[in-house]
Amino acid sequence: MYVDANTAGKSLEFMGERSSNYRDALSLYADAWRPDIACMTRFLAPAPGERILEVGAGNGYFSKAIAACVGANGLLVASDPSVDQLVGLERGGAFGNIRVVPASADVLDINFKDFDAVWSRGALHHVTDKTAAFNRFADLVRPGGRLVIADVFAGTPLARYFDSFIARSCTTGHEVAFLSQEFAESLCVLSGWETPEFHDVITPWEFARREDIGRFLQLLFSAKPGYTAGDCLEAADRHLSVSETASGWALLWPMTVMTAQRPSQG
Repeated sequence: MYVDANTAGKSLEFMGERSSNYRDALSLYADAWRPDIACMTRFLAPAPGERILEVGAGNGYFSKAIAACVGANGLLVASDPSVDQLVGLERGGAFGNIRVVPASADVLDINFKDFDAVWSRGALHHVTDKTAAFNRFADLVRPGGRLVIADVFAGTPLARYFDSFIARSCTTGHEVAFLSQEFAESLCVLSGWETPEFHDVITPWEFARREDIGRFLQLLFSAKPGYTAGDCLEAADRHLSVSETASGWALLWPMTVMTAQRPSQG
């Protein structure tokens, strides 16, 4: 999810009002991200019995789905620097197989290792020290394990949307560093991953009414009081794509999914 990796020296992004608004967005529009769950399942492919580390878990929207896939014999460790976001997550899984760790991606000082996979969605662009983060991922994943990062990459329409609208409208701002594919590839090589593959993916965020899109974005990114749901919808229309569907409306959300693997021993 969306996190601030710098836990020292300044307030976390996802505390208080912003954390509450984020939860409200995903509670009021619980079906909006169902296509993203399908995207996660496609690229991460969590299997029964696996141990998976989730980086930037937020309030656990993907955590519960992953935990259900790995089952009672598996483990999902959900990390995020925001304690507000992680509240109640361990109790949310059907199998009691979720553990939470309040840690940023570039530290990840946790008591688990030999994960089968690391999964992160929409978090890495907030991480200050990406080199340290990629090194930690490699340290924590077993040989042959995989890395799956779904994020906003530099130079894309989504990056321009964040820089031109979310940065000025969000109550906590949005000062980030988007990965380029070239730098991400270098980070993988330098930290012991094989050459990554990149996949451009567009998921439709689905809503009953067109105006629901604006309200969802207003809550999700905790817009300042001066920015209405209509303003948020107009910005999405301008930078992304909003279209009518057979059952309502969809905001087409374009992200890049990077997949990489640690070399197997022998």
